[in-house]
Amino acid sequence: MNLTEIGIIFAPLTFLPGLGMLIMSTSRRYIELIRQLQRIFDGDLNYSESFMNCQHQRLGMFKWALSLLYISIGLILLGSLLGGLTISFHPLAEYLLFSFLILAVLVAVTAMFILVRESFVSASLINEQFDQHLKEKS
Repeated sequence: MNLTEIGIIFAPLTFLPGLGMLIMSTSRRYIELIRQLQRIFDGDLNYSESFMNCQHQRLGMFKWALSLLYISIGLILLGSLLGGLTISFHPLAEYLLFSFLILAVLVAVTAMFILVRESFVSASLINEQFDQHLKEKS
């Protein structure tokens, strides 16, 4: 195995720290949402039905985004593993590795799209709370 082959095997692994940071930040926001929902269910907070529907929508978005990010990491690891095991024996091993990497990037981009949508839903919820607060003060 030459240096180029080793580089091909390990290059996709450089994506892992970035994906790990995305998972950490998304998980933190997901946990905060769950805590807020728990306070609502316990009766500590009172919100409108539309607010609760948006929160439920956010819950689903976080679930899908995190799942897709985990799948993306799995595809990168699997591609590197299979590429590493077969690169010396099979001429199409590089294509296998790159196919897994391309699929992993597409899955991660899908997760990013979901997270962008979630941020817009979250911003609309904050605006709704702000408007409600202003109405209560006046």
